[in-house]
Amino acid sequence: MTDRTAAPEKRTLREEKRRRMNKASAEDREYLRRRAFADKLMPFFRAVILIGLGFVIMYPLLYMISCAFRERADMSDPTVMWIPRHYTLKVIRETMEAMDYWETMWNTLVLNIGCSVVQVFSCALTGYGFARFNFKGRKLLFGIVIMMILVPAQVISLPLYTQFRYFGINGLFSLNLIDSRLTMYLPAMTANGIRAGLMIYIFRQFFRGMPRELEDAAYIDGCGPLRTFVSVMLPNASAALLTVFLFSVVWYWNDYYVSSTFFTNTKTIALMLTNIDNELKLNLFNDPTVQISPRDQIVWKEAGCLLSIAPVLLMYVFMQKHFTEGIERSGIVG
Repeated sequence: MTDRTAAPEKRTLREEKRRRMNKASAEDREYLRRRAFADKLMPFFRAVILIGLGFVIMYPLLYMISCAFRERADMSDPTVMWIPRHYTLKVIRETMEAMDYWETMWNTLVLNIGCSVVQVFSCALTGYGFARFNFKGRKLLFGIVIMMILVPAQVISLPLYTQFRYFGINGLFSLNLIDSRLTMYLPAMTANGIRAGLMIYIFRQFFRGMPRELEDAAYIDGCGPLRTFVSVMLPNASAALLTVFLFSVVWYWNDYYVSSTFFTNTKTIALMLTNIDNELKLNLFNDPTVQISPRDQIVWKEAGCLLSIAPVLLMYVFMQKHFTEGIERSGIVG
């Protein structure tokens, strides 16, 4: 549409609006004026709210980046607020050395990705069973799943520790699985890992929303329940699988309590970040009793936080589109 044709249409709309205003009563004209004023004002308020929320959410990340790349002397300089006076990578290198970053990253990835993949499959199978099959005790078992969401991990940590410390059959054999990756893999394989109850619930809601005709067609072709699940239902549940996988990765990545319960020597990102004070004293100063002022510790702690969340942020940047679509289609909202 050219400017010459658009201009007469705009004039026509304005004239039509003026005629309606002249025909309207005084109350209607006042209402229309208030409505027009509100329509012009709303974008301003919307922008203020979004900018304010964005700043509140981004403030910790911006402060983390600012502190991670400054020298310790800048923390005592009252003129330095956001922009460091002296840029340096020394703090990042020291923190990586104290955290033994690459080895710790590898151990975390082995636990994180492996447990997430196993747990996604086991929770998907469990959720599919609750969604499609009627069996005795179904409501009771699903109530237990809900309790898995409500009851914190601290309640069952002591029984789990005892179970893994003396794992086996009483009188036949006993194994000590403490400080072994099996303490994380076994619960994930049996749909009892970190936040497994919520994952089962997500899959149950997703599979309940899928048409039964897919399964009926598979049964007619001679597929059993397990083959139907693997060959038909899982390929159609890619949105839910991706969503739950990303949730699982983040929860395993940030886990400290469960890891500290079962691991004494195995290094993970969360454990090293929690013990970064002692690691700094041992690796940088070779003295576990040295006193470091809290203000000086900030730069190392912020650098450690930045190093710990960087892989998760990169993963989200590259998978944001698929993650958003998975949230919309997995039954979590709506």
